[in-house]
Amino acid sequence: MTSVLVVDDDDDLRRALQRQLEDNGFEVGAVASGEEALETLEVQPFDVLLTDLRMSGTDGIDLIASAIRIAPRTRAVLMSAYATARDHQLATRLGAVSVLTKPFTPIELRRAVQHAIESREGFRGSIHGLSLIDMLQMFHLGRRSVTITLGGLGHDEIHVENGEIIHAVHGETVGEEALATILKSESGSVETCPLKQVERTITRPFSGLILDLIRQSDEADMGGFGGGESSESSGLSGEWSFDLGDDETHDEKVVAMGKMDDSCKKVVDQVDGGVACGVVDLDTGMVLGVHNNAGYSQTLNEIVGAAAMDMFRGPNVSRVEQLVRSHRGMPESGEHYFEEIHVSSRHNFHFMKTIKGGKAVIVLVTSKTTSIGMGWASMKAAVPEIEPQVP
Repeated sequence: MTSVLVVDDDDDLRRALQRQLEDNGFEVGAVASGEEALETLEVQPFDVLLTDLRMSGTDGIDLIASAIRIAPRTRAVLMSAYATARDHQLATRLGAVSVLTKPFTPIELRRAVQHAIESREGFRGSIHGLSLIDMLQMFHLGRRSVTITLGGLGHDEIHVENGEIIHAVHGETVGEEALATILKSESGSVETCPLKQVERTITRPFSGLILDLIRQSDEADMGGFGGGESSESSGLSGEWSFDLGDDETHDEKVVAMGKMDDSCKKVVDQVDGGVACGVVDLDTGMVLGVHNNAGYSQTLNEIVGAAAMDMFRGPNVSRVEQLVRSHRGMPESGEHYFEEIHVSSRHNFHFMKTIKGGKAVIVLVTSKTTSIGMGWASMKAAVPEIEPQVP
């Protein structure tokens, strides 16, 4: 059972907080001063420290600073009706998960304590330089359940359950339409909290959903799908960095990428309705080569690589195959299971085939005017040329 130590010199408020937390299933200890709290923490660990700011003797800020040394795994929540911006800053720097402004509701109290509990594992803080899609990918791969609130004039939220996006809100818009609008944001502030209870409005799997929404956004920016001229460049050359081994120079790596890009271009050019072709290393998620005729952005190409990783290396893929093998009485061999996948989205066909014993996958994207048979034939015909180039 999760334990909470309440520290407040107001007897009535301390007892009220203790009752509320006990009613929510927490094990609660309660003391009237910072000195008593430190003595208690020395002999009994608590998951969460809930402390008032203004107290006689040791105040809440000093208590949090001392508690970190005594009980480093205890997460603190500060309470105050008079906390200044400086108090907020100091409390956060010392490790407080949140600051509750009095008076607060039972729901706000429960959420703050739950947030502190979740913060016992992993890191928290302010991070710049990550896109919203980067964050969503992390929550997806970690199979997290969170509600993401985005700062701004509107009321924007994304709700993620077990790594899947289940609901989004942008103003009065909800579902995929709201998510598509939110994903167009280039910057802003992000705050997460435990997943709220919401009605599910998004049902598509993460990878296909994100891939399709970004593609639609790119097409809108182009003025319509396929509206631009074919480009000789993939849009990625010179924009990716790689960890180079001792046996291969940077120039050799660039030449190898160029050859792979050329091979991908041949595949696209040979298919009626060809849109893009890429090769993804399934051990690292690295895009080894790519070419497209639709002006796909670097972000979209990254999502294609991530989608391939999900489909061929996602944890549920192995689980399903293991269950099927077990049901049929077949031994577990540790091999990579899926070899070929064909996916149909609203506007496109996606052909995927593993090569080099499951080391990499070729991804071919075409319009829906393409013959499925010709799509597979063109991809498989390119395997002898592309496979030797996979490191």
